[in-house]
Amino acid sequence: MIQRLGNAPYLLLVGAALFWGGNAVAGKFLAGSLPPVTISFTRLGIGVLIMSPVIIRLFRHERAALREHFKLLLFLAVTGVVGFNLLIYWAVNYTTAINATLLNSTSPLFIFLLSALLIGEKMELKYWVSMAISMVGVLIVITHGSVERMLALQFNIGDLIMVLAVISWSLYSIYIKKISGKLPSLAIFGFTLALGFMVMIPAVAIELALVPVGKVNLAEWSALFYIGIFPSICSFLLWNRAVAMIGPSKASISLNLIPVFGTVAAFFILGEVIAIPQIIGGCLVFIGVFITSFTKKKAVQLVEEA
Repeated sequence: MIQRLGNAPYLLLVGAALFWGGNAVAGKFLAGSLPPVTISFTRLGIGVLIMSPVIIRLFRHERAALREHFKLLLFLAVTGVVGFNLLIYWAVNYTTAINATLLNSTSPLFIFLLSALLIGEKMELKYWVSMAISMVGVLIVITHGSVERMLALQFNIGDLIMVLAVISWSLYSIYIKKISGKLPSLAIFGFTLALGFMVMIPAVAIELALVPVGKVNLAEWSALFYIGIFPSICSFLLWNRAVAMIGPSKASISLNLIPVFGTVAAFFILGEVIAIPQIIGGCLVFIGVFITSFTKKKAVQLVEEA
């Protein structure tokens, strides 16, 4: 049963999206008590602690591969493990968790664009059409449906930070494909997790010297352990496995499930209101996803690849 699930890329991607959907919600909840670098560092610390037996064993067996691919692994650590989540925790200080999760829907657009630009991947016309529709939906979300804001390019700073987070994630998704056949998926994850933790040490020391920390009670610790286990470990393992099987462009479509899970969680946990522009924008995003995802030809292809 577990082996069959491990060879079903779209089930893996749904699980990853489910856990990531709660990431911005937990980050928004923690924003009142902890600054973003501290949240990110604690998340990584929990992940490294849990994964330490595996990381040590992998280091013994894959030491030569770690040295050979160190630069690429460090790049993946900075963009995917550190940058993506750190920027999310920074962004939710200025925008809602709903907007933060909805803006994750731009991930396929940037993955497609950067894949074409950086590694020469060819994209079918339907991908460009679907991404154009999705981007209209995203613009509606970040401008609250205001044409004046759209024309004047008046965007919330938190929404812009989220776009940077998505670009960081897109770079990670593209370049992890380059190393997926050279190291086991678990080794890639373990090494990037450890490298990301080490990169964060000087950053958190500086932040704690400058920014005060609020009260951290049971609820805050629960949120920290959630992001330290599920988005940080489970989602990455599921995502890395799926990307290795079907590639970043196809896998990126599933990232549009994150707004669904995140919006529902933000509504019930944080009490955030889902506005009409968010509903309209979200619908346009999912129309774009529908265009690229639901074809019989692709379904057959995915079965053969799995």
